[in-house]
Formats: sequence, structure tokens, C-alpha cells
Amino acid sequence: GHYAAVLAEIEKIAKIIPLCLQACDFYVKKGIDLQNHPRYKAKESSDMFDVLFEDDLPQQPSGSLDCGVFMVMYAECLSYGHKVIASEFDPNTLRTRYAVLLWNYGIRKQEANFISDVETPVRPARQSRITSVTEVVDV
Repeated sequence: GHYAAVLAEIEKIAKIIPLCLQACDFYVKKGIDLQNHPRYKAKESSDMFDVLFEDDLPQQPSGSLDCGVFMVMYAECLSYGHKVIASEFDPNTLRTRYAVLLWNYGIRKQEANFISDVETPVRPARQSRITSVTEVVDV
């Protein structure tokens, strides 16, 4: 029942983001010529992003506080070009996975004697191992 309201808000955000990016010279700093770039040249400055809705995404139960886990998982799947697996979606497993990733990052940072995130060396891009057959082992 809230689909239309959500769509209206997302469309507003999709118009504001490109304008903010232009206002802070993001495209100039990245060397993107909007007037000649094949992806942007036919679009208006306030209508540069397409809004797509995915159906059959895992939904958090009503009243739960799992929205962050669902959002992070969806963002990770999008960034690696994976489909979000609606079945076998376990928020507790994902919390454990992200906790381990953060713990590992903290240990590596401590071992390298870095204090801030700015000082830490950039790690190589990680290949996602999220699949429908990923096995989780309790430690």
C-alpha cells in the first residue's frame, strides 16, 4: 500500500543527487564531460538517474530492527552485480559476516599501527563470494 509514496520520495532523491553532484563539481573532478558522455548527454541535469524497482527482495519482518542488514546486503549485491537471493536470507548470518569483516579490518589496521581510516592502505577490490550455496559455519 505504500508503493506510490515510496516511489514519489525516491524520484525526488533521484533528482536531487545529480544536482548535488554538479554543485560540488563531482563530474568535473572525475573528468566526466556531461554534454558528450554517452550515458548522460541525452539527459537533463535533474533527470540523470534511472529509478528501477526490484521485485521479490527479502523483506524485514514488521517491527524488526533489521533494516540496516537488509540495506547493506542489497547494496553489496548491487555493487558486485549479483542478484539478491530472496530465499535463505538470514539476517543473523549477515550480522556475523559483517562483524567478522569489521573485526578483521580493525586487526589489520592495528597491526599496521594506523590510527585513522585515512592512514590505512587501500585494500584491493574484494571478490564477492555471495552465492545461493554459501555455507555459514558458527565459530
